[in-house]
Amino acid sequence: MITGDSRKDFIPPMQVCVKAGFVVSSPQDEDKKIILLNRGELVALDPKENNKVVFRILPGNLVGVGALLEREPVRYIFQATVDSIITVINDECMESELKSLPVWLLAVIKAISARTRRINESIRSAKTSNPLASLASFCKFLGKDKPLQEQALLQEFSWLTKTPLPASKEALKTLIRRKMVIPQGDGSTLTIPNPELLGIFKDYLKTLDLEKPWHPFNLSLPQKRILVWLSTIDPNTIKDASGWVCYFREHNLETSVTDWLAMQQFEWFTEKENSLLALNADKVKYYLTALQFEQNIKGTV
Repeated sequence: MITGDSRKDFIPPMQVCVKAGFVVSSPQDEDKKIILLNRGELVALDPKENNKVVFRILPGNLVGVGALLEREPVRYIFQATVDSIITVINDECMESELKSLPVWLLAVIKAISARTRRINESIRSAKTSNPLASLASFCKFLGKDKPLQEQALLQEFSWLTKTPLPASKEALKTLIRRKMVIPQGDGSTLTIPNPELLGIFKDYLKTLDLEKPWHPFNLSLPQKRILVWLSTIDPNTIKDASGWVCYFREHNLETSVTDWLAMQQFEWFTEKENSLLALNADKVKYYLTALQFEQNIKGTV
């Protein structure tokens, strides 16, 4: 069995007594180390949030594994809240210990370490590639004209999507510029005048990401006229294809075969039994809203 070097070069961990308030590890430390808490208590402080307490470490727990084994940056300041005893495992100590291990055990540790790294990266990574589209979709379900606290909204969205707070703030500013979210009073409170518009905006952004044309902004003039007229008729109207075409002509609406096929693609009608087609009032309203707020959606207001 290959075990590496002998134990004569073994460097043991160092046990240290620290006073309450002592910082045992921080992002500024040049040397990477694992801290095992033997007795007492440590807290993790976030320097980016005015040293806010993120979590507490109790005896038997350790921190710094990612920093030492994976060279990940240290995110928090670890400070003793009471007089404590810690065990410090630094680079030299870890290296000397690993030299004594069998090759197969080193391979197991490496595999577990790699798996843990992937899990951590997945947890930390944002769950959306387009924060603006994601925030629009999120705000769509917050209720029409309901007073919303800006800070609470941003924190909840960032927590749910793992989006960094600065990116969330920029996305919200964009929605405000497009007048899809309206500040009230001193600006700390927001309202959403048209939740449906936010859903339409999200669809528009998704289409742009796919580099595809967005149908509502590519309608021909005859198609726009038909769209407006469809919004005025009985939403329960049902006819077959030839009946709809005749209906258009009765109202002096020019309709080509291309227009009719396009309307099927736009989903302005839904298929019923016996080859009948019913008006899809929701989709007609969707297209009308998109055209009505085209400047808001494109950001030219």
